[in-house]
Amino acid sequence: MYRKAEKLAEVLCDHTLGNNSEIDYLLLPSNYVGQSPLIDWLSVTSVTFSYEKACKNHVNCNADILIQIKSGLVCTCMIQNSLVTTPHNGHAYIISGLLTNINANSLLRLSDGRLMTYKEYYEKRHGINLCYSQVSFLAGRHIFRVQNHIQRRRKQKEKESSNAFVELPPELCCVVMSPISISTFYSFTFLPSIMHRLESLLLATSLKKMHLNHCVQNVAIPTMKVLEAITTKKCLENFHLESLETLGDSFLKYAVCQQLFKKYQNHQEGLLSIRKEKFISNTALSMLGCDKKLPGFIRDEPFDPKDWMIPGYNCGSYSLNEETLCNAKKIYVRGRRKLKFKKVADVVEALIGAYLSTGGEAAGLLFLDWIGISINFTNIPYERHFKVRAEKFVNVQHFESLLHYSFQDPSLLVEALTHGSYMLAEIPGCYQRLEFLGDSVLDYLITLHLYNKYPGLTPGLLTDLRSASVNNNCYALSAVKAGFHKHILQSSQKLYKDIKETVESFQELSLEYTFGWESEKSFPKVLGDVMESLAGAIFVDSGYNKEIVFQSIRPLLEPMITPETLKVHPVKELYELCQKQHYELRKPIVSHEDGISSITIEVEANGKVFKHTSTVCDKKMAKKLASKEVLKSLKGASCS
Repeated sequence: MYRKAEKLAEVLCDHTLGNNSEIDYLLLPSNYVGQSPLIDWLSVTSVTFSYEKACKNHVNCNADILIQIKSGLVCTCMIQNSLVTTPHNGHAYIISGLLTNINANSLLRLSDGRLMTYKEYYEKRHGINLCYSQVSFLAGRHIFRVQNHIQRRRKQKEKESSNAFVELPPELCCVVMSPISISTFYSFTFLPSIMHRLESLLLATSLKKMHLNHCVQNVAIPTMKVLEAITTKKCLENFHLESLETLGDSFLKYAVCQQLFKKYQNHQEGLLSIRKEKFISNTALSMLGCDKKLPGFIRDEPFDPKDWMIPGYNCGSYSLNEETLCNAKKIYVRGRRKLKFKKVADVVEALIGAYLSTGGEAAGLLFLDWIGISINFTNIPYERHFKVRAEKFVNVQHFESLLHYSFQDPSLLVEALTHGSYMLAEIPGCYQRLEFLGDSVLDYLITLHLYNKYPGLTPGLLTDLRSASVNNNCYALSAVKAGFHKHILQSSQKLYKDIKETVESFQELSLEYTFGWESEKSFPKVLGDVMESLAGAIFVDSGYNKEIVFQSIRPLLEPMITPETLKVHPVKELYELCQKQHYELRKPIVSHEDGISSITIEVEANGKVFKHTSTVCDKKMAKKLASKEVLKSLKGASCS
C-alpha cells in the first residue's frame, strides 16, 4: 500500500499514539486506482473537519452556492457527503445531497394522513422556528446499524427501513465529518467484525510464535488453522475446534500407546492403560495447557458488536500486566477468567490436530514435545517370549489369506487370537497387549481416513462418523463376517455360549448392510478385541507400518460408514432434540442386579412425560434402546 510518513504524521498530529504497547496495527481507508490501493486521505482528514480549515482549503469548487447551517455559511460541496448531527434530537445523519424541491414551506404528510408544512411541524413538534424558509433541505440518512459478520447466520438481504431516509433543514445541522460518502460510511459497519477477526488472528499468531520459538525445525502452520483450534463452538462462528480435536485426540492416543507399548514390554494391558491415562486424560492435558498459558488464547465467547471495544482505545477500564513465560518470553495479560479443565484439554488436542493436519506427524510430534509430551517413534525390537509353532494352534495360511498379509513372525497371530482363559505353557500371554496397541492404531487410521476423505465436513459430523465407525460393535460385526470368532483360542464355557448365541441371532440379519451400532443387541467384547489385536499384530510385525495395517484391515470393515449412511446415535439425537425444542431431559434412572442393567429415560415435552425402560446385560445398550424408544414416541406425538 502506498504510504507517506510525513502525510500520516500531519493527519495524526492531534492523535499521538505514544509508547502504547496495546497498539499492533493501524487501519486506514483506501481507494483503488487500477490495481494499486492508495490511502483515502480525504476520508482520513474528514475526522479533523473544521469550518476554518474547510474555508481556507476551499478551491476549485464549481458549486458556488453557500448554504446556512447551524454554525454558519458553508458551500454545498462541504455539506454534501458529510456526517452531521442535529442537536435538537441528538441524532446523527449522513448527507448525500440537496433536495432542491423541498424547503420549510413544503408540505409534509404525517402518519395520521394530515398535511402541514415542515415549518409548522418543527414549531409544533420541537418548538423550533425555521428562519430560512427558501433554503433547500438536505437528503439525510440515519447511521447504518453495525452488523455481526462473524457469526454464522442465514443469508438474508437486509431490508431498508422506511424511515431510514429523512429531510433535514440545513440550519439545524452541525458538520462532524466532511467529506465522507455514504458508501465509505457503510463500509465502517464492517470494521468491528474485521477488527475482531484481525485481533483473533493476531492472537493465533502470538500462540504460533510461542511454539516456533521452541522448535529447531521450521514448521509452516497456517494461522487460520491455529485460530480454528482455539475457537470453541460457543463462539457461534463458521468454524470451531471439534474436527481438529477429534483428529488430535486420535493421534495423541496412537502416539502415546505406541510409546508405552515399546517402552514397557513386560507390562500387561492394565498397567499400560494406567500409564496412558497419565498422558491423555483431560486433567493431564489441561495442566500441560495451563503451564503454557493456553487458557489466555482460547476464544470461548460469541462476538457482539454492541459490547465491542476499539482495540488500543484507552478507556481506563482495564490495563495490561506483564507476565513472563517459562521460556522467558513476555506476554501481556488483561484479566482473568474461569475455564473448565475439559475445554483447555480440548484445545490442546485441537492444536495437535492443527499441526498434524497441515504439517504431518513430524509437526504433530514437535507440538507434543512443546506442550510437554515427548514421543519417540524410533523402532525398538519387540522382545517376545513366544517360542511356539503357530500352525499347531492357528491356520496361519487361512488368516494370511483373509488379511492379505504374510506374517514374518506367525506367533504374533497366535498371541492376537488367544483369550485370557486359554492357559497353556506354550502360550505365555494373551491378546490384551496387542489389543491395547491395535485399538489406538485403528482409531487413528479410521479418523485420519475420514478427515482426509471428507474435508468439507461440518465439525460435529466428523465426530459422529468417528464414533459410529470406531466402536466394539462395528469391529465385532466385521469379525463375525470374516469368521474370526471360529478361531479364537479360549477355554471359557460362558464365553463360548455367549459367542454362539450372539452369532446365531445375527445370522437372521443382513450382515452385509448392517452397521455396528444400529443393532439392538450387544456383541461379546472379545469379538471386537480380536479385530484390534489383529491390527496390533500386523502393526508390530510390519515394523510399525500403519499403512500396511489399514490396507489389511480396511476391507474387513467394509462397507464403512459415510456421511450419507450415517445414523446419529439415539442418545445424542435425543439430547440434541431436547436442546432444540427446550424439552426437559431428566437424569436417567439406573439400576444393576445380577449382571443386568436397567435404565429408564424420561423426557417432559409440552406438558406430557415420555419415558421408556430397557433392561439388558450391557449398560450402554440399555441406554441406547431406551433413548431410541423415547425418540420414537416424541416423533410420533409431534406428527399426530
